[in-house]
Amino acid sequence: MTKPARTPDPRITWPAEHAPASAMVFAQNIVDIEASPEAVWSQLVDCVAWPQWYKHCSDVSTLRGGSRLNPGSKFRFKALGFYFEPEVVTFEPHRMLVWSAKGPAGTSGSHAWYIEPSPRGCRVITEESQIGLFLFFLRARTRDRLLTSHEEWLRSLKERAEARRD
Repeated sequence: MTKPARTPDPRITWPAEHAPASAMVFAQNIVDIEASPEAVWSQLVDCVAWPQWYKHCSDVSTLRGGSRLNPGSKFRFKALGFYFEPEVVTFEPHRMLVWSAKGPAGTSGSHAWYIEPSPRGCRVITEESQIGLFLFFLRARTRDRLLTSHEEWLRSLKERAEARRD
């Protein structure tokens, strides 16, 4: 379903501290969705609804910026057993969403979504870049876990967006 890759998409704008070239962990997944970029985007920015369709996410609340993600939003959620409080750092409607957050044990990272139109809808690329000394010991396990959970996130996003086409 999704296509894992190792080469960061050059169109994604990363915060300097989380550039994939200097990351301890980098994960990328790609999926084609038969729905418009607008339909996909509406699902992504509605973070409070994520637990309804993404099983690895719970306890979502917005801390700044309203009930849907927008430029400068800060939100809180639990994923894969850890709480995160990301802040949106890049917000280009229907195209690119990037947030950054601190993680456990002194780690930090950024998560990016890139949506490109295609003849049958759009292609969605999601990437995550993480840094921190702790990851030196868990690099392969963390990457595998990200790839698996992001594949599920994209599969669920695809199902939801295709069911709610514009």
